[in-house]
Amino acid sequence: MWPILWGGLTVVAGWAVKRWFRYDKSLLRAARAGLRRGEFHVEYQPVVGVRRARCVGVDALLRWDNQKYGALGPGHYMKLIENSNLIGPMTRFVLSRAAQELREIGAPNSLYLGVSAPADYLVSSAFTAVLADVGVLGLPPLIVKIGAGSAKMFKKRLIPMMAQARDKGMRFALSAVRPTDVGPELPAGMSFEMVKIDREVLGMGPNERSRQISALTSMGHDMGAVVVVEGIENAAHHNVARASRAEFGQGFFYSRALGASRLKVFLETANAPSSTGAGASTVLGWRVRNF
Repeated sequence: MWPILWGGLTVVAGWAVKRWFRYDKSLLRAARAGLRRGEFHVEYQPVVGVRRARCVGVDALLRWDNQKYGALGPGHYMKLIENSNLIGPMTRFVLSRAAQELREIGAPNSLYLGVSAPADYLVSSAFTAVLADVGVLGLPPLIVKIGAGSAKMFKKRLIPMMAQARDKGMRFALSAVRPTDVGPELPAGMSFEMVKIDREVLGMGPNERSRQISALTSMGHDMGAVVVVEGIENAAHHNVARASRAEFGQGFFYSRALGASRLKVFLETANAPSSTGAGASTVLGWRVRNF
């Protein structure tokens, strides 16, 4: 029996060591330690009106100052964090840091804060605990983004959570919306204050993207939501969004993601009083000067 027992222990020990040194586990351990050490910070991606280009809100984006993992960009580490139990502490960090920084730079009270989290976390008891703290954080108007695919998958559990969150003042955006999301497959019994059209749609050919953006904008308006076109990188994209009757746009044409201090300058420029109103050229001029 001893050889069998020893062999079994060896296999288990080998599996444990391999699991411990697996890349994803190493990254998550580093992220947990990094959160304690202050390696994470928040950047803000402006959302602007496509007609007057006033900044109406910002999406909070988590950034990691870590040479090994963070330097590879959020596309490298965010999925792993979102699919782990670290998503709870990270969400709390983003909310508390954003509340503090937006207050410090004197952001307008009307400026909304957009945050995203996986649907399985939003329907968990951990997020319910976060809801209890929302009122004491001093947050600006909060919009929680839910991916179109996740909204369908978690529909039955999301509906009661959304009702509870709305009682706390939260609002919701249906994000990453694509042409395949048009029609009866949209979640029934759910409502959204905002629809965000996925940036991939602007990557289509000129005629097709105009047609799809207009169709998705109409869909959003039929839901009673305002529409944001994501991924606006140039004047042609901007013009497509304007022609579609979408209210808002987001992308490098207006601004990259900004730290709090640069966001303060952006807000002062984009929302400065003017006899003609701040227009897209005002925001574009700011971008050209700063990038």
